[in-house]
Amino acid sequence: MRDTRDTIDFGIDLGTTNSALAVLDGGQVSVVKNNVQGDYTPSAVWMPKPGLIQVGAAAKSRRERDSDNVQIEFKQAMGFADARRTFARAGVSMTPVELSAEVLKSLRGDAARRFGEPPAAAVITVPAAFALNQTEATSEAAKLAGFTVPCPLVQEPTAAAFAYGFQNESRGAYWMVFDFGGGTFDSAVVSTVDGELSVLHHAGDLGLGGKNIDAAIVSSLLAPAAAKAFKLADFTIENPCWIRNFAFLRAAAESAKIALSSTDQAQIMAELDLGDGALELFEYTLRREDVDRLASPFYLRAVHLCREALAKANLRPSDIDRLLLVGGPTLAPGLRELLADPADGLGIELDHSQDPSTVVARGAAIYAGTVALPRAKVVPKRGEFSATLSYPKTTSLLSVPVSGRFETSGGADWSRFRVVLSDSQRQPQYRSAEITLSPEGTFTLDVLLKELVSNRFEVELIDPVGARVPVNPPGFTITHWANEMQGQTVVNSVGLTEADGTFTPMLMKNRPLPAETTQVFFSTASVHRAEAGSVIRIPIAEGEFRRGERNKQVGLIEIKAQDVRRDLPRGSEIQVTFEMDESRLVSVTAFVPLLDAEFEAAVELNKTAVPEAPALRRQLNELEARHEQLRSEAETARSDRARGLLTRLDERGTVAAVREEVTSSATDEGAAVAAEQRMREVQAELDDIEEELRIPDVMARLRDQIAHCRELVERVGSEEDRTELADIERRYETVRDSRDAAAAERLSDRATDLQVVLLRRDGSLDEEIFNALRAARNRMTDPARARELIREGEYAVNTSNWAALTDVNRRLRALLPPDPGGAGFDGILRQERS
Repeated sequence: MRDTRDTIDFGIDLGTTNSALAVLDGGQVSVVKNNVQGDYTPSAVWMPKPGLIQVGAAAKSRRERDSDNVQIEFKQAMGFADARRTFARAGVSMTPVELSAEVLKSLRGDAARRFGEPPAAAVITVPAAFALNQTEATSEAAKLAGFTVPCPLVQEPTAAAFAYGFQNESRGAYWMVFDFGGGTFDSAVVSTVDGELSVLHHAGDLGLGGKNIDAAIVSSLLAPAAAKAFKLADFTIENPCWIRNFAFLRAAAESAKIALSSTDQAQIMAELDLGDGALELFEYTLRREDVDRLASPFYLRAVHLCREALAKANLRPSDIDRLLLVGGPTLAPGLRELLADPADGLGIELDHSQDPSTVVARGAAIYAGTVALPRAKVVPKRGEFSATLSYPKTTSLLSVPVSGRFETSGGADWSRFRVVLSDSQRQPQYRSAEITLSPEGTFTLDVLLKELVSNRFEVELIDPVGARVPVNPPGFTITHWANEMQGQTVVNSVGLTEADGTFTPMLMKNRPLPAETTQVFFSTASVHRAEAGSVIRIPIAEGEFRRGERNKQVGLIEIKAQDVRRDLPRGSEIQVTFEMDESRLVSVTAFVPLLDAEFEAAVELNKTAVPEAPALRRQLNELEARHEQLRSEAETARSDRARGLLTRLDERGTVAAVREEVTSSATDEGAAVAAEQRMREVQAELDDIEEELRIPDVMARLRDQIAHCRELVERVGSEEDRTELADIERRYETVRDSRDAAAAERLSDRATDLQVVLLRRDGSLDEEIFNALRAARNRMTDPARARELIREGEYAVNTSNWAALTDVNRRLRALLPPDPGGAGFDGILRQERS
C-alpha cells in the first residue's frame, strides 16, 4: 500500500446478500476483486467445525448441502443483543455483529492481497433506515474485523449518489436513487445544484428487498407445487421437519429469479428430502410473468416510498432528471417497466450506467477519499523537519489554498527558509510560486489542479543556503472532481418524549452532520432528596412520529434523589443538549442550572432485544382490531379525509405485509425487527386516522366554547380576558387549518379555563354545572339517587342557596361513569378543570 496515502480511500458495501470493496486510487475508483476474482462477496459464513470459517461464495455454495452450518441474511438483526445464529456441527453460536465482522475481515484480506497490507480503515455503508443501535453495531463489527482506525459510516443511497456524481459534470440537476437491495430498500433525492452533490431527503424500509420476492416465490409457487407432487403434509416453512427443503427452494428461487433478468422462463431443479432420507428431484418451470405478479406489491411499496421522499423534498417525479438504479433486483425487466410508467411507477428516465451490484461500494470509496487518515504527530529530531498541512482533500475548484507550519528540534530562523509545492508527474511539470516562510514557520500558497484526477504535490523546503531539506510528510494529495460532495445528514430524527407523551425532535431528519443543539425544558415533577424513589425520567427516542410511544426508545436521562444536592421543584429549568457525529453516534446531556449539575443520558444501544414472536402476534391482533374498529367508525363519520387515509393504507397492503413478517418472525430475526418497526408505522397512521375522525367533533365543541366565552366576556370580562379570548380565536384558525386534533384539545382546555373563570365571576358557574349534570342523569350509575339529588339541587336554585348547590354538584359528579366526556357542557367543564 502506498506510503503516500493520506485519506481512507477504501469503501465497503456491507450488504444483506452480497458485499463489495472498492478503492479510490489516483483519482480513479475501482472494485477490489476477491480471492476468486469476483466483484462481490456473498454475505455468507460457513463453519463446519470449531475454528474453521469460510466466507463468501465457498460458504454460500454449502447452503443447500449443509444448511445447518451456513448463515446468511444476518444484517437486519445487527444491533439486537439476543440475536444469535448457531452452527450445529461446530456447536458454536455467533451474533450478527460477529458474522458481519467475518465478512468485513474477508474483504479486508482482499485489500491486503492487492496492496500488500490491510487498510487501517474503510468507509462502510449502512441502509438509510438503520436505527442508531444498528449503526453502532456496524461500527462494532468493523472493530472486530481488525480495522485499527475508526471506520466512518455512510448511508447506502448517499454512497450510490456519490458514485453517479463522481466526475459527472452535470450541474443544476435533481436525481433520485432507487436502491432495491437483497434485504433493504432505500431511496434518496439528490441535488447537484451549484456544483454541490447533496441529499435532500430519503426514505427506506429495512424489511423490503429481493429476499421478500424469493420468499413469495417459494410460498406461493414452489412449496405448493412440491407438496402436491410428493403428497407432503404440512409442507410449510414453520414446520421444522422441512427446514432443509425450504433452504433448497429458497436457493433455487433466488437463482431462477436472477436468470429471469435475461430470459422469459427458468428451469428449477432441486433435490428434496421427503422425510425418510430419500431424495427426490423436484422440477418446476418459473416464468417471468409469475415473478412479476408476486413482486408487484413489493415494487409498489418501493415506489410509494420514493413518492414520499419526493413530497418531503417538495418535488414531483417530473422535476427529477434521472432515476439511478442500485441493487441486483433492479436488473429485473418487470421492475424497470414499472418504474418507467408515469401512472403506476415514477416515469423518470432510468440510469443504469453503473453496475448496480457494486455502485454502493464505489460511492463509499469516493467518499473515503474525502476523509483524512489520522496520523500520529511525529516530533522531529535535530536536523529533521516536519510540516502540519491544511488543504482540501477533494474539491471542485481548480485553484485552492494550501497552508502549513514547519517545525524542527531547537527551532530555526524560518524567515530565511523558502517553500514551493510541485507536481512532478504532471506534464508539463507543475511548480507553485516560491515564497519565504513567516518568522513562525507558516505559509499559505495557492496551487493549480489538473481536472478530474488526483493531484500529488511534493513539499519542497529550501534552507538558507539554497539546499532542499527532507520534510515529513513529503507530500499530499488533492483530488479534483466535478461535484463538491456534501457531508452526512441525520437519518432519523432524535429527540425526547415529554410528560404528555408528545415527541419533541432535537436533531431533525436531514440535518447536516456533525450536529449539536440545546433546548430548554421545564420539569413536570419534583425531586426531593429525602424521598429515595423520587426521580425525573426523560426518555430519548428516535423516529418521526408525533406520539413518543410510536418511536424507538434509545436512551434515558434520570435525575434521581441521590444525585442531587438540594430539592428540585416542579417547573425547574432543564437544558437538554443533543450531539451527533458524522457516523451517527449520539450523546445526550441535561444541565440543571438550579443544581449546577449535568446529567448524561444512558444511551444503551447494545441492549436492544429482538421482538419475540408471541408478543408480535399479540400486537398484530391489537393492530388488526383497531384497524377494523376505525374502518367501522369511518363508514359513519363525517370525515372524507379519514376514509381517504384508510383507503390509502389498505391499497398499499401494509397490514398484510405486517402479517407476513409476523408469520416469519419465529424463524427470522430480521423479519421480527421489520415487523415491529412496520407495526409502529401502521399504528402511527391509525393515530392520524383516529385524529381525523375526532377533529370534526373537537372543532365543533371548540367553536361552541369560543361563542360562549365571547358572550361571557361581553358581560363580565376584563381586558386580560379579552386578550386571552383573542389569542384563543387566533389559534383556532391555525388548528382548523392544520387539522391537529391534539392541538385543538389543548386549545379547548384553555377555553374551558376561561369559561370557568368567567362563570365564577358571573356567579352562574354552579347553576350551569347543575344544568349539565341534570341533563346527564340517564348516564348516572344510581338513577334513584340521582333523581333525589336533582330535586335537592332544584330547590337550592329556587332558594338561591349556592353553597348547597355546590355540594349537590359534587355528589352528582360522583355518580357519573369514569368517562364524563359525553356528559354535556364540555365534560362538565372538564370536571371544573380538576
